[in-house]
Amino acid sequence: MVEVIKAEIPEALAKKFRKKAMETYGYKKGAVKKAVEDLLKRYVSLGEADWKSLEGVIKSELTSVELQHRAWRQAD
Repeated sequence: MVEVIKAEIPEALAKKFRKKAMETYGYKKGAVKKAVEDLLKRYVSLGEADWKSLEGVIKSELTSVELQHRAWRQAD
């Protein structure tokens, strides 16, 4: 089972991340996906994840529950 996680990040950061992902995992399909997976695994395996650092990262008028419901509708 997979889940889609969407996030808006600055364009310059996205370009740097894609470049680094391709340099690390190869210039082929799936390199960015693999880099994101590895990054998330490292982040949550640091022991106690600091979820407070993510507070306010998503700029939206919707509540977290509304965002989650919207994500699930789009995934179906």
